[in-house]
Amino acid sequence: MQKDFINNMTHEFKTPISSIKIAADFLANDASLKNNERLNRYAQIIREQNQRLNNQVEKVLNVARLENDSIKLKREIFEINQTLSEIIKNESLKLKQGNISFIPTAEKIYIYADKLHFVNVVANIIDNGVKYSTAEPVIEIFLNDGQKEVLLHIKDHGIGIDKENQKKLFDKFYRVSTGNVHNVKGFGLGLFYVKNICLAHGWAIQVQSEPGQGAEFIISISKYKEV
Repeated sequence: MQKDFINNMTHEFKTPISSIKIAADFLANDASLKNNERLNRYAQIIREQNQRLNNQVEKVLNVARLENDSIKLKREIFEINQTLSEIIKNESLKLKQGNISFIPTAEKIYIYADKLHFVNVVANIIDNGVKYSTAEPVIEIFLNDGQKEVLLHIKDHGIGIDKENQKKLFDKFYRVSTGNVHNVKGFGLGLFYVKNICLAHGWAIQVQSEPGQGAEFIISISKYKEV
């Protein structure tokens, strides 16, 4: 009953979210409103918060699909450096401060994976690093090219994670506390989703971290090679 309720509730949210987006886009593009700094800012806030709400609904829906085994991977061949560059460009636009850097490999690397879920996995880990940064977020992304696999490293310079919290990091609804209260917003679903998508692809994921030293997520991804 709980799963049915969550599914129905989140699907019901999708229609008003879409309607708000259309209205907010219309307001933001209105010539007379653009000349009014205060009203233009209000329109931007509506767009930003509506997108945030949509992202949260998508997270809940994705987890519901995982639990129902209804996520079907739509694998395709794509070049990982190019895709990572696109992700970073989009994620950087969300940052009010801080920086996301990426060091591409000299040679092109192709993988065979569900591109949408790959993008979501990387975006979720970046989002996690931003949330747990006490100062301006600094996220570093790089690849280690091996013979059969490529290692994707996503490193932040945030508060870090102690060994006890690392054991529960990928559990559903689990959030690392930054004190006596959970003062970082979210459902605790992002890394649960990340872990399950990696498992569905047959990828290994690990985290290396020490308190105060940030966290580094490493995903081992099989390279695509033509037979």
